[in-house]
Amino acid sequence: MEKQKTTWLCLLPVAAMVLLAACVPPPAGKEGQPPDANAMLKVFAPMIFFFVIMWVLLIRPQQKKQREHDNLVKNLKAGNRVVASGMVGTVMTVKDNTLTLRSGDAKIEVLKHAVTEVFEGTPKGEQGK
Repeated sequence: MEKQKTTWLCLLPVAAMVLLAACVPPPAGKEGQPPDANAMLKVFAPMIFFFVIMWVLLIRPQQKKQREHDNLVKNLKAGNRVVASGMVGTVMTVKDNTLTLRSGDAKIEVLKHAVTEVFEGTPKGEQGK
């Protein structure tokens, strides 16, 4: 559900441009002749260009990041050191949608999708310290 919402929110400006372009009358030809295809291309070319730029800069990288995160969540197993919701812990058990972490003396059950990183040694945020 969240993936679809993100995609539609990114496409909202494109949909608005298409609706605005539909309201603009096509340029008329000479003396009442129908507009030529070249003129129509000039009207729609900026919208097509804008959509391609949005796809390359926004939608495609987000889909790639989502695929990587789904793969990370799918490959979780007991014994992995993870960062989940800002907490560092070791995975004890993996269930369908949740996993149990041990952090210090505490056992915490979190959703699988809360895991942001699987690491060995120190997490990325602490490497510079």
